[in-house]
Amino acid sequence: MNCLSLDHHRADASLREKFAFSQRVRAELCARMKEVGGCVPIVTCNRTEVYFSCEQPVAEEFLYHYSGVRTTRFAFYAGDFCLNHLFELTAGLCSMVVGEDEILGQVKGGYEFARSLSATQGLDAPFQAALACGKRVRAETGISSLACSVATLAANEVFSFREGKKRVLVVGASGKIGGSVLKNLAASEEVSLVATARTHEFSAQATGAESVPYEERYLYLDEADCIVCATSSPHVVFSAERVRTALRTRKERLFIDLALPQDIDPAVGSLPDCRLKNIDSFRAAAQENNRKKILAAAQAEQIVRECVAEYFADEAARTYADLLGGLPQARRKALYALRKEQPARFAEAVRELAEAKQ
Repeated sequence: MNCLSLDHHRADASLREKFAFSQRVRAELCARMKEVGGCVPIVTCNRTEVYFSCEQPVAEEFLYHYSGVRTTRFAFYAGDFCLNHLFELTAGLCSMVVGEDEILGQVKGGYEFARSLSATQGLDAPFQAALACGKRVRAETGISSLACSVATLAANEVFSFREGKKRVLVVGASGKIGGSVLKNLAASEEVSLVATARTHEFSAQATGAESVPYEERYLYLDEADCIVCATSSPHVVFSAERVRTALRTRKERLFIDLALPQDIDPAVGSLPDCRLKNIDSFRAAAQENNRKKILAAAQAEQIVRECVAEYFADEAARTYADLLGGLPQARRKALYALRKEQPARFAEAVRELAEAKQ
């Protein structure tokens, strides 16, 4: 198993958004790449990762085909390093906000999407084991209780923007991040909410927000103090020119863009009295939060090491089942006792036995 990864550590939002593939493009990528081995694409606001079985140059050509961009910013993981990276990813150790819960669901969603397209050949076992590891990390450490997501950081930014009552427009409230922002904001009596969404099923009533049609979003800009965008749109949701026209009342406004591709034209930040923060703007706050979780992260890393060792032990036992079955009973019993106590050493011992038989 191999992986090409582009995340917030290696590229800013303007480059990452080129690889923020829509569901349709991810489906095409899976269809093409399953012909050369298997593929699981994972796309979030902070990363695009593609797990695959083919050679690295082949995978890079697929990424170029669908993005139109060649870049050396992608990290490449192979073999054991790739497996370890996947386990760390699902544990929340690679996230901008260490320990955040969203990544576990995002990895699961990416895997299940690829699996529904029969594109996960050779990748099922590592992904299922990694997801189990992510759940164990959250059950056995305090890392999630200490984590605050990007949605929480965005809501805190709104709360600290000017004193007094604030009118907030949330665009994309039916999505996971937008919905989380909406719930965080609804907890404050200092905020009145207007929410738009493309989906007809969305209802803002549960959060006390006024629900308005997405198509009328520009009509609600002038009265808003803060605007939060978190849609999955491949196009700009707020253009600078239309925002300029819509803003008739002179007052300071805060625009927060949590989407990739970016929802808000970067030029909006240059308009009079307009401040714009995108997903990368929360990096410093996330780093401060991460410093508070050093102990929990260390515990999570230990669990990841244990889970990886157990995965390799399971793979060794499965791959060499016939060899183990043919050993003398005492030797076999000793090896399986070793598997329970030292799974990494068990996997190594089995490989040594297999090499000796060749």
